[in-house]
Amino acid sequence: MSKALSTSAYTAIGDSQRLPLPGAEATSAANPHQIIEVMIKIRRKQELPDLTGRPDKTITRDELAATYGATQDDAQKVITALTPFGLKATATDLASRTVTFTGTVAEMENAFLVKLFNYSHPDGNYRGRTGYLHIPKELDGIITGVFGLDNRRVARRKKHVTAHTSNQAATTSIPASWYTSAQLATHYSFPAGDGSGQAVGLLEFGGGYFPDDLEHFCQLANISEPTVVTISVDGTSTSAKDGAEGEVMMDIEVVAGVCPKSTIVVYFAAFTEKGWIAAIDKATQDRQNNPGVISASWGNPESVYIWSKSAMTAINETLKEAALLGVTVCIAAGDDGSSDADTKDGLAHVDFPSSSPYALAVGGTTIPKKGVQQPDIVWFEGSGMRNQKDESGSTGGGVSSVFPRPSWQSAIKIPSVNPGAITGRVIPDIAANADWVASPYLLVVDGGAQANGGTSAATPLVGALITLINATLKAPNRTGYLAPVLYGGAPGGAAGSTVGSTCCTDVTSGDNKTATAGGYSAGPGYDAVSGWGTPVGTALAAAIAKLTQAAAQQPAGATK
Repeated sequence: MSKALSTSAYTAIGDSQRLPLPGAEATSAANPHQIIEVMIKIRRKQELPDLTGRPDKTITRDELAATYGATQDDAQKVITALTPFGLKATATDLASRTVTFTGTVAEMENAFLVKLFNYSHPDGNYRGRTGYLHIPKELDGIITGVFGLDNRRVARRKKHVTAHTSNQAATTSIPASWYTSAQLATHYSFPAGDGSGQAVGLLEFGGGYFPDDLEHFCQLANISEPTVVTISVDGTSTSAKDGAEGEVMMDIEVVAGVCPKSTIVVYFAAFTEKGWIAAIDKATQDRQNNPGVISASWGNPESVYIWSKSAMTAINETLKEAALLGVTVCIAAGDDGSSDADTKDGLAHVDFPSSSPYALAVGGTTIPKKGVQQPDIVWFEGSGMRNQKDESGSTGGGVSSVFPRPSWQSAIKIPSVNPGAITGRVIPDIAANADWVASPYLLVVDGGAQANGGTSAATPLVGALITLINATLKAPNRTGYLAPVLYGGAPGGAAGSTVGSTCCTDVTSGDNKTATAGGYSAGPGYDAVSGWGTPVGTALAAAIAKLTQAAAQQPAGATK
C-alpha cells in the first residue's frame, strides 16, 4: 500500500499553477489504474551565471554538468521521499537535473496532492489538472517542477489549409515560381559551403521522417542526400503519418538543400510540456551528435492556459544553457500575426519559446519577384491567420508579456500594443522568406511535391545559414548565442551601426495586424515584424568571424 500524508505535510510548487483550456469540459476522473510517467526537475548546484551577451568563452557539457547540474544527494532525496507513494524511479540525469518516475494515476495524485481529470476540447482531448502541485515538505526547494501529469498540447504547428497542398506537382520538375532552399541561399547571399562536418538538430512534436521523400527531394533539387539521424526522446514515433509529417520533412529538406553534407539530427517527442522539456534537454546535452544549431518550428502563445510558469522557466533555462555552450537555437515566431491565433481576449500575443531572450526568433517575409534583387516585404496573406479556409497566414512578432526586455534590446523603444503591458522582449530578431503562396518552398512529402512555407520554413533556413557560418570558424568556435550580437556594434562599422543593420537587408513594408488590439509594422531599422530584416549571409559570416577572433583574445572564463 502506498504512503499517504496529511495535507499539512505538503508544500506547493509556486510556479506550477494550471488552468483549464478555455472551452474545455471535465468529462470524468482519470483512470486511477493508468500508468503514467512524470519528469521531475531538481535544483542546480549553483545558479547559471548572468548572460547579457554572447559569451567570450563558452563552456563544455562536462563543465555545465559539474558546476550547474544537480547533485546525486538531491536526486536520492527525491527518490527516497517519493518511492513510498508507490512511484518507481526509472531514470536519473544529473546533467539535465531530471529524475523520471512511473506510477498509477492514483499514486501520482497521492504523491502530488492533485486530482487528474479527462477533459474534452475542440482542439484535442487531454488529461489535465487545475491549481498547484504539492510535494512533501522535505523536498521544498529541491524540486523545481513536475511535468507529465497534464498532457495538453503545447507544441503547435498547424498545417495551413490551402488548395495546393493536395495538388501535388509533377515529380520530374519544379514549378518556376517555387524555391528550393539553395535558391533562397543565393537570394540571401549565404556563404559558400555544404555543411561538411556540421550537425543540425531539429525538434519535432509529431509526424515522422521518410527517406523516400528526402531522396525524391534531393533528386528534384539536384543535391546529394545528407545523413539523417532520428532520435525518439520519450518513445514518440519517428515515422508517424499523423498530418504533421510534412512539417518534419520541410525542416529536413530546407536544411538538406543548403547543407547536404551535414548530419541532420531529428529529435521526436510528445507535444506536451514534458515533451518540450525532454526534447530541448536532449538536443542541448547530446554529446554524440553535438549539434551546433538547434531549430524548432513549433510553439504556442504565451498564455497561462497553455503553459505553466514552471515549464516556461525550465525551457528558458535550457535555452540559456545552450547559449553558454555555444549552441544557436532558432525558433519560429509563428504564422498567425500579432494575435498568434489567440483571439479570446483581443490582445496581441507572441509565441513561446521564440520569446525567450536566449532564442533567435525568426520571422517571415515575402519575396516580391523571383530573380529580382529588391528587399523582401512582410509576409501577410488573406486574413493573416491560418484558421481561415483560404491562403491565410502572416508572420508572428511583437512584445512579450512574460520576459522583460533584455539589456541588449535597451535601444529598441517599441511598446506593446496591449494596454498596461510590460516592457518586454521584442521579437523577431531576423526574418526570411515564409510565403507559401507568392514565394513558396519546394516540399516533398507523402510521395509528391507541393508548395509550402511559413516561419516554420524560414527558421531551418536561418539555421542552415548559421551552420554554414560555423563551418567557416576554426573548431571548436561556433556562432553561438546570436540574438544579442545583432543588436550590438558592428565590428569595424560606422559609429552607431549594429551587426543587424549592417548584415541584414532592411524590410520596411508591411504589418502583422491580426489582433483586435492591433499589431506591428515594418519601418526603417529594427521592427517587431521582421527584426533587423533578412540576412546578408556573407556579411554576417564576416562579422561573426571578427567577433570570434576578438573574443579569443579575452581572458579565459569571460562572460557577459
